[in-house]
Amino acid sequence: MTTQINIRLDERLIMEIDALTRMLHIPRSEWMRMKLAEAVKDSILKYREALALEYNKGHISFEDLHAALGKDAEDVRTVQEMTKKGKKEIDKLFVK
Repeated sequence: MTTQINIRLDERLIMEIDALTRMLHIPRSEWMRMKLAEAVKDSILKYREALALEYNKGHISFEDLHAALGKDAEDVRTVQEMTKKGKKEIDKLFVK
């Protein structure tokens, strides 16, 4: 299912998009859908990375992380635990 939306863009931007789509031989709307999907995926990835970092810093609870990431929160916790364990092992090697 798709939904039509309307947006207003600067005339210069439309001209640039049209030039690109002519070179790529694809419709403007297809190019815009593709670029919007890429931007959304990139934003979600950055958001998820930021959440993991906030959890690792102790700024948010595991419950908050789990609410945002679902089952992937367990992977974040596992990586954090393994990192802490590895750091302790390294510290043991260099303590005099």
